[in-house]
Amino acid sequence: MRFPNPPLSEYATTTVIVVATLAVLQYTGLLADGSGEFDPVFLVVVAVTFPVFSYLIAALAANVRWLPE
Repeated sequence: MRFPNPPLSEYATTTVIVVATLAVLQYTGLLADGSGEFDPVFLVVVAVTFPVFSYLIAALAANVRWLPE
């Protein structure tokens, strides 16, 4: 089994971009009902689970031949 070896800064940068985008969408009211509000629990859950799932997808892509890297 091969493990992907991307730099941790790549995961951190991508996670910050995703969480910031979701926070802006929540604040403007495009993602949630009320505008001008954040759901901090949702943002923390995304900040924790996004790097885990993106690493699992990268590990899957590194070990399956028919998936492009």
